[in-house]
Amino acid sequence: MADDDYGVRATGSLESLVALQRELRNLAHDQLQLAALEVRRAAHSLMVMVAAAIFIGCSLLFAWAALMGATGFGLTRMGLQPAFALLTVAMLTLVLAFLLGGFIRRRSRHFGFPASLRALKPLASDPHHREVT
Repeated sequence: MADDDYGVRATGSLESLVALQRELRNLAHDQLQLAALEVRRAAHSLMVMVAAAIFIGCSLLFAWAALMGATGFGLTRMGLQPAFALLTVAMLTLVLAFLLGGFIRRRSRHFGFPASLRALKPLASDPHHREVT
């Protein structure tokens, strides 16, 4: 009778193992399906944000052109020749572009994660670190 019980228990354990494997496979499938749906949703959101950013950029470009046109028109109304007014507006735009370029250059230093890289360097390269022998 002990052998029969062992055979029943072994078969039941094998069936349980197969059922557990099936459940794990189903769970993994569900998790991957959820991840795929989230990636699709994130990609759609990114696409909408990029389209909105392009629209904002175009709007700002037209607003800047209108502002510079009004500045040039004001300068010509003040008696400045149209060619000089246009050059003045172009110079203002170039100065602003130069200043913004410098700002971007200064901010780009943070892209290299300098503090993280310093923290990850081996201690032997640290001049303040003394090796104990």
